[in-house]
Order: sequence, then structure tokens, then C-alpha cells
Amino acid sequence: MATSFTMIKKGYDPKEVQEYISLLEKELAEYKSKEQFISQALVEAQVSAKNVIQQAKEQAQQIEKDAIEKLQSVREKIHESKDKLFQFEEDYASFIKRFAASFSEEELNKLLNSLDSIYATLEVTSGEMEDDDSLDSAI
Repeated sequence: MATSFTMIKKGYDPKEVQEYISLLEKELAEYKSKEQFISQALVEAQVSAKNVIQQAKEQAQQIEKDAIEKLQSVREKIHESKDKLFQFEEDYASFIKRFAASFSEEELNKLLNSLDSIYATLEVTSGEMEDDDSLDSAI
């Protein structure tokens, strides 16, 4: 900012110099105000960025913790299911052994003979039905 002062006997006009100094002081105050505003905005931006980063880290840790808990829960359920399956297999094998042992050889033979007799009866009945069907179709 270029300015010129009027020359008087003993130097520049004090009034003009004082006005110019006042003008410079106002401009300086404005620049300081802007600088303070910018500095405050920068500090707030840094704090905000730091908070965002911290929150992101906390969320990531929580997600990881939840995932670990879910994984552990799934592992426990798999283990429980395997135990139940193993127990079922043992119970089934024991049941079959007891069932087979509950019949004597003679009883099993009687049961098989009865089943053979029922099967033979079914074959005869089935054959008669086929004969009846062929008679019906001939009529």
C-alpha cells in the first residue's frame, strides 16, 4: 500500500501519519482475526479427524470382537452337534445289539417263516388279481 504524506516544516503531517497508522492497525487486526479463525478451524479439523480415526478403530475392534465371539459360538455348536451325533451312533448300535439279542434263533426262524408265508400269500393274491384283470379286459 503506497501512500504519500504532505511535507510540513518539521516533517510529515502528524494527522495524516496517525490516520495511516490507524488504517494499518485495522488491517493488521483483520489479518490477525482471519489468522485466528483459520488456526481455530485447523485445530477443530485435526480434532475431528482424530475423533473419526479413533471411532473407526473402536468400531473395527468391536467388529473383530463380535466376529471372534460368533466364531467361538459356532465352534461350540459344532462340537455339541458332533457329541450328540456320536452319542446317537452309540445309542443306535446299542439298540440294535439289544434288539438282535432279544430274539432267540428259534424265534427269528419263526418270524422269518411267518414273513415267508405272508409273502407267499401276497403273491397268490396278486396273481389272482391279475387273472381277474385279464378276464375283465376280455369281457
